[in-house]
Amino acid sequence: MIWKLLVGLAYLLFGVYLLMHPVAASLTLVLASLFLIEGILNIVLFFQMRSMRGSGWMLGDGIITLLLGLLIYLQWPSSSVWAIGTLVGVSMIISGTTRVMFSLVVRKLAAAAA
Repeated sequence: MIWKLLVGLAYLLFGVYLLMHPVAASLTLVLASLFLIEGILNIVLFFQMRSMRGSGWMLGDGIITLLLGLLIYLQWPSSSVWAIGTLVGVSMIISGTTRVMFSLVVRKLAAAAA
């Protein structure tokens, strides 16, 4: 729960920053920071729940999100042209898949417990 709260706070803080500084280069840098934070927190979350089935999806999501954040930082500011659309799309696909797969595992565990 705490890790989801921290990711939510990161989104909130970066969202407020983007509203105050809506330049593409600034947006790309904030996006990279957000991906790095989300990736680290997802990896930490994996280690807390690694005994659960399906937790590997959280690790995969964390690693990919962290790598995407690093990719933006390493090519910044030239990454401002392509990074936003491409990386947000990739991150959303990976995060969505992770959440769906993890939810299916939790659903199976709940059904087995009942």
